[in-house]
Amino acid sequence: MVRSLLRVRWLAAALIVACVAVFGTTPANAVPHPPKSGVTTAGVYALTTGYNGTIGNTRGWTVTWKVPALNNGSTAWGAIGQWYYNLESGIYRGPSSWSVYYYGDDNGTTGNNSLCNASLWGSGGTCTGVMTNLNVGQELTFIYEWCDSNHSANVNGTLLCLYVDLKDGNGRRFLADDTRTTVEMYAHDIEDFSDSGPSYPIPQISCTQPTVMVAQTVKSTSGTWSNMTGSQWNFNDSTPNYKFQNTNTSANPATWQSCTG
Repeated sequence: MVRSLLRVRWLAAALIVACVAVFGTTPANAVPHPPKSGVTTAGVYALTTGYNGTIGNTRGWTVTWKVPALNNGSTAWGAIGQWYYNLESGIYRGPSSWSVYYYGDDNGTTGNNSLCNASLWGSGGTCTGVMTNLNVGQELTFIYEWCDSNHSANVNGTLLCLYVDLKDGNGRRFLADDTRTTVEMYAHDIEDFSDSGPSYPIPQISCTQPTVMVAQTVKSTSGTWSNMTGSQWNFNDSTPNYKFQNTNTSANPATWQSCTG
């Protein structure tokens, strides 16, 4: 599989212009992962939000999602998550359940969380155990931090460490470390794999139990965490299949929802 081809496969000319404006980088930074082992086509990001600030001045990022309900949950495949310095993470619908996943590990998966099936996509995979069968309405936070080889947070570290907090009282769990490559920082409220064929129907997200962006924080070069407000984000809706709703950019932190449009 050629990652560079996957990164541009689904982009139309109009969307190329939009992505440059939203993400501050080229559309090549918007690579989906394959829906499962053996399927080589890419998914489509229907709703995305991009960071307005200078990504190079960040040293970490946390994103808290609330798991949505699906009206076609027995058949749908999809993903909700984010990209930061070429390392993707989020929740993946398989379609039997929502599970934590990560993708894009460039420095090898040795030493990463053993509950995640790293062989699934070659550079990451879906996770099992406590990180699968996620409940509708459950909140979980993905944490990125610049770090050193000991996985200690370090604003001058050469690596990127990724964690997840399942809000179960056990704190954050280490998922992976990676080298930092592509400078990118954006979220995809939904990714569908319908272009892979009829076996991958578009996820129908309930508007009464939607995907919820609960909160985000960003870490500065001095190591200080702060809430992210609405002025720090651009919103992009590239398809009529989904919509943003109840967007509150005046809140601190900003929050929004998304569902089937």
